[in-house]
Amino acid sequence: MRRQFLKNKKVRFLICGSITAAFNLAAISVLVALFAAKTPLLRNLANVTAIEISLLFSFFVYRLGVWPQASWQLKPVLLYQLPMYHLSAAIVIIARSFLIFPVLDWLGVHYLVNTLLGIALGAGLTYCLGERVIFTVRGGKNIAKK
Repeated sequence: MRRQFLKNKKVRFLICGSITAAFNLAAISVLVALFAAKTPLLRNLANVTAIEISLLFSFFVYRLGVWPQASWQLKPVLLYQLPMYHLSAAIVIIARSFLIFPVLDWLGVHYLVNTLLGIALGAGLTYCLGERVIFTVRGGKNIAKK
């Protein structure tokens, strides 16, 4: 029963997403402490840095846990998958960094809750684009291992 449960891609995505969310929260906590981020500008700098570190981490977690069927050849990974993953995340990063995080920070929302809201927004976009664009080739066919 557990194997059948774990065969569901959405379940694996939620598990991997939980791992990457925990990593993101740990990263921003460490960076806020490291930068002694007492001002909104320093907290946002910690946020942007945590996002990029977590983005690289999450790419590999999702590739291994959710979309392992996609090619691991160096060229597709470096020239298509990783750039497309970054591009898809750029929308969320821009929204989180210049709209969501500053507004919620101004409203007094704790930076960890603020980060979780940004993660939730990014998760939906990541799944949709990962499934339809990043780990597929033109025509919607999955990139198979070669």
